[in-house]
Amino acid sequence: MMVRVHRLIRAEFLKLSAQPFLKVCLLVLIVITLSFEIGLPLARGQKETVWRSYNSVMLFAYGFQSGLKVATYVLLIFSSMIFAGEFDRGTIKNLLTRPITRLDFFVAKCLTVTGLAVFLFGFVFFVASAWALWRGDLGPVWDDGSYLIQRGAAEITQHARKAVLMSFLSFLAAGFLGILVSNLTESSGYAVAIGLVVFLAGDLATGMMADRAKEKVFLFYAPYALEKLTQLGEGTTTRWNPDIDAQHLYVFVPTAYMAAFIPLAFGLFRTRNITA
Repeated sequence: MMVRVHRLIRAEFLKLSAQPFLKVCLLVLIVITLSFEIGLPLARGQKETVWRSYNSVMLFAYGFQSGLKVATYVLLIFSSMIFAGEFDRGTIKNLLTRPITRLDFFVAKCLTVTGLAVFLFGFVFFVASAWALWRGDLGPVWDDGSYLIQRGAAEITQHARKAVLMSFLSFLAAGFLGILVSNLTESSGYAVAIGLVVFLAGDLATGMMADRAKEKVFLFYAPYALEKLTQLGEGTTTRWNPDIDAQHLYVFVPTAYMAAFIPLAFGLFRTRNITA
């Protein structure tokens, strides 16, 4: 099985790498990430002095938060097309006449989405961190009024590491939402439209929920972690939610959603009547 799945994954990434749309998306991610890192300090009136430059973690938070938001849409678009596109083009019939099972095919698609998520997440992280380290100062966070160190370099770096780790599973869960949506229809256009509408509606609804209710939705955790990092980088006195930390909800909640999406998507895929 592993050999068959590996071949299918290689074929999937060859198709992805040949897509001009992916290259356009990567260019957009670069522009968005750098635009927020460069523009937000100016828009918020933050000024550098002889003894104080921009903090690298603050710049990273600005760029990574915005870039990851756009990367989530990119991941959702590709994952929503990953099954529906095969039906749309009629290639599913040819694929399943080969010596592979539906389970092989499904596992390969899920691993492809996971690999794409890791790539997009790493890409945005690299762009945001490269500019932040080049432009800013990886040092303590200062209070402009009292000229005191609010957070040391080691502490703020630890916060940045924590925020990045907290945001990944929430990002990945969006890809598995796309896999589920992709099995609801045989049209890739409809699948993308449904996926984006569901995600945007869920994101809007999450924003209107009470804090306790938000903690039960996977969409909450990436914006939460990166918004906290932004506040910490700017020197705002804030702390992490102790309930989320103590219960590791940022791990369990997105994982629970993915554990629900996968069998539902596979069940839908198995019920499809596909004839060569």
